Amino acid sequence: MQIRELFTKPIDRPINGVIKADQLDAESIWQELEEYVVTKQLTEYFRKFFDAYLAAAEQPNDSTITARVGVWVSGFFGSGKSHYIKILSYLLENREAVDPKTGIHKRPADFFDEHKIKDPLLLADIHKAIKGTADVILFNIDAKADAKSDRDAIVQVFLRVFNEKQDLCGDAPHIAEMERYLIAKGAYDTFKSIFQVRNGNSWEQERDAVDFLRDEVIAALAESLSMTEDSAGRWFDKARDDYRINIEGLAKLVRDYLSTKSSDHRIIFLADEVGQFIGDNTQLMLSLQTIVEQLGTLCQGRAWVIVTSQEDIDAAIGEVNKAKTQDFSKIQARFHTRLSLASSNTDEVIGERLLSKTEQAHVELRDIYAQKGDVINNQLSFLGNGVKLRGFKDAAEFVAYYPFTPYQFQLLQKIFESIRKVGATGKHLSRGERSLLDAFQSAAVQNANKPLNALIPLYDFYPSIDSFIDSVAKRSIDQAPFNEALEPYDTQLLKALFLIRYITETIKPTIDNIATLCIDEVDADKLSLKRRIQESLARLEQQQLVSRNGDLWFFLTNEERDIARELGHVEVSSSERTRLLSDLIFEDILKSQNKVRHRDSKGDYDFNRLLDGAPWKTANHALTLEIISPLGDEYERMHESTCVLRSTESSGRAIIRMAEGTRLYEELTLYLQIEKYIISPKADQATPSLKRILADRKEENRERKLRLVEQLCSLMATGDFYVLGQKPDIKAGLHPTTLLDELVNYLIANTYSKLPYLKYRTPDPIAEIKAVLSGDDFKPLLQNTQNEELNPLAVNELRQYLLLAASEKRVLLSDIIDRFTGIPWGWKPEWEIVLLVARLYMAGEIKLMFEGSDIEPKAAIDPLTKSVRFKQISILKRKSADSVSLKRARELHRDLFAKLPREEEDGLVTDTRDSFTTWQTELKNVSHAAAGKYHPGKTVIEQAINRIGKQLAIRDSYEFIETFLTNKDDWLDL
Repeated sequence: MQIRELFTKPIDRPINGVIKADQLDAESIWQELEEYVVTKQLTEYFRKFFDAYLAAAEQPNDSTITARVGVWVSGFFGSGKSHYIKILSYLLENREAVDPKTGIHKRPADFFDEHKIKDPLLLADIHKAIKGTADVILFNIDAKADAKSDRDAIVQVFLRVFNEKQDLCGDAPHIAEMERYLIAKGAYDTFKSIFQVRNGNSWEQERDAVDFLRDEVIAALAESLSMTEDSAGRWFDKARDDYRINIEGLAKLVRDYLSTKSSDHRIIFLADEVGQFIGDNTQLMLSLQTIVEQLGTLCQGRAWVIVTSQEDIDAAIGEVNKAKTQDFSKIQARFHTRLSLASSNTDEVIGERLLSKTEQAHVELRDIYAQKGDVINNQLSFLGNGVKLRGFKDAAEFVAYYPFTPYQFQLLQKIFESIRKVGATGKHLSRGERSLLDAFQSAAVQNANKPLNALIPLYDFYPSIDSFIDSVAKRSIDQAPFNEALEPYDTQLLKALFLIRYITETIKPTIDNIATLCIDEVDADKLSLKRRIQESLARLEQQQLVSRNGDLWFFLTNEERDIARELGHVEVSSSERTRLLSDLIFEDILKSQNKVRHRDSKGDYDFNRLLDGAPWKTANHALTLEIISPLGDEYERMHESTCVLRSTESSGRAIIRMAEGTRLYEELTLYLQIEKYIISPKADQATPSLKRILADRKEENRERKLRLVEQLCSLMATGDFYVLGQKPDIKAGLHPTTLLDELVNYLIANTYSKLPYLKYRTPDPIAEIKAVLSGDDFKPLLQNTQNEELNPLAVNELRQYLLLAASEKRVLLSDIIDRFTGIPWGWKPEWEIVLLVARLYMAGEIKLMFEGSDIEPKAAIDPLTKSVRFKQISILKRKSADSVSLKRARELHRDLFAKLPREEEDGLVTDTRDSFTTWQTELKNVSHAAAGKYHPGKTVIEQAINRIGKQLAIRDSYEFIETFLTNKDDWLDL
């Protein structure tokens, strides 16, 4: 059984798939009425329309209802809206149709019996609505308009079709007005007879060229109206020069015309493709609104306006509404009845008119689905699409849609609409001279002789629109069969890619999805088909007929091919690729991170960033992270042993050797070529179409960058890791930011071996520094090596360094900080090091000097808590007195104070200070008495107090003892 044998009606019979307003031959009218499918949705819309239509007829005195004479019919390209309003026109006009084959006469309403419309109340209302008479004026507004740029364009079109309906002149409204006057005077027939006698041709034949026949017209006017030729000439010329018409005038003409008819007479204007004609022209939209408003007001529900648009009314006025220059809610109010044809309506129509099956076909197709339904639906699956494209729900749907698939109905309407919107078609397709019904019939006829296992691939829909596509857009498809580098199947694939070129939000053009679109039989080997498509795409790409963006493949128009060629000539250096790769890794992926917080110490550690041995930005830190990419010259040589050795260089580093990546080089190169081309002088002077292509390329590059980032993340996560000659046990698959944290933490822990010396970190080290410098002698506390809060290991490490470095020369505080934040200590934050210095200072183990002078504890608070002062602070290790000096000092103390102090240096100094302080206090007490007139010794007492004060001011114990011994004689003389 072949596909052509499945259907109840011949699949290749003439079907008027494209409905035209002016196609009114008997055969077309009969077929349109006989084959019209009233779907559930259309039943609802007929009900909605006739409810409004009858309400205005039954309540002529209700101005609210009679004003609702506007109907807005919307629907996507090819949805059947033109057919719908044409059927309405047949019903409302109620003119008999004749079958040219049989001669049978039939009223339009008689085609709509209980089989076509299941709702008996609706059928009754249709017959009720057509009892009266009606003038029905169906027209394509674009075909009737002279120029849409004229602000009165819509008024002129409505006037023209109104005049033509009365057999008056349509091209020249002032002539129609003259004819109307002659009719009113009863002189029109006389005028036409006289004109024909004088001219030789009928008035109707010649009236469009009336300006060239002035003498005959004036003579006929003069005789038929019984006036002189001079008067007739002046009247004729004045009528032509002074004629003006506005919307109100048009409405009055319609009202006056209706007044000559019975009260149940109606006039209905049905304007096709109004939405497209108006576009975003505010003035035209307002004119349409005003026409409906005036007709509703003046004609009291007897004049109707029904229009079609590819957009619903809200979308149609959406752009102009942004200007807020008018109250567009009035427009919506005028079109109170709104009907929107959906895709389900189209599916049902195509199913009934084209795909209705015989009983035998039902049996055979059900058997096929029972055996292979799961296989079929598995083959028809799509991946990664924004819109769900489905296969068959069940056997009944398989029978109904075969040889097509459900997703094709959904997809094709989007394809047609997208091609129309981007301007890839000529005016015929944009005017709706293609329908989905026509496209499906064309594809079915192509496959009519195939057996029942055949399915119709997407590219078989291309011929139905081939003749309507602009030659520039389809040139590459037309030339493909003559390209010796291509195979016949490549042309078919090119057609499929063209059809989905502008609907990537609906279907992603991956190889898997393209294969699904190109399945042409139930038992297709999809894996084999995908290989065939891959080979075909490679040939097409080589010929620059398609482009690749990651896993996505795109058809290239001629202009896009030119751009692709020019892009290929844009030079990109290796340094530019490396710079881009560095930016992607270090900025986009690692977010410019140049420091890591150590988990245990909570310190922040800066690190250098290298890509393939080259530093990225600054590289003056102790720690280094190097990434080795597949683009690096050394990548192939960087085996495990080489990477292990490399990770021990300098002070050590962490290395990520990325996994190998496919098309990384090509993607980076193309990204840079596009970016450079977009900012080139040629791009600045681009034509509108070129600007659109460049905008697409820019968007493509945005997606390419996201894809590169994703790919690089994967290559880093699945690479190999080395730190300080080791391969650390780090979980694979981590995000690069987490991986960075793991690697550098490992590097910190194994580089700074003395980092654990600083076990305790003060919550507020600056406050603690101030407290230490404001307190008492700190030596007893430092002697407690069990107090971990004082970090005894770190204190001793600093003490040992100062013992060597600061014994003979001063050491800057900034140098100490640089040392102990470096390897192998890594103590962070730096304030912890300053705190250690402050504690040693207050313990008397070191001297602090600020700008070359000794500094007291309280005076040291400011410079020690401001990092900008660290270079002004120097440190000296305090000297210790020898045993001889200590012995002499003890003896002198005994001689002065009659008691022995302690033996060790610090105890000796402390005891001596205490003794001098006691003396000082006693001397100050007696100094008041010595100040009297009759008491000697005042000068001696003051000198003693000053000498003791100078001794006590010496903080350094070594200097204290040396000065104490130097002034021995002075002390003994006191």
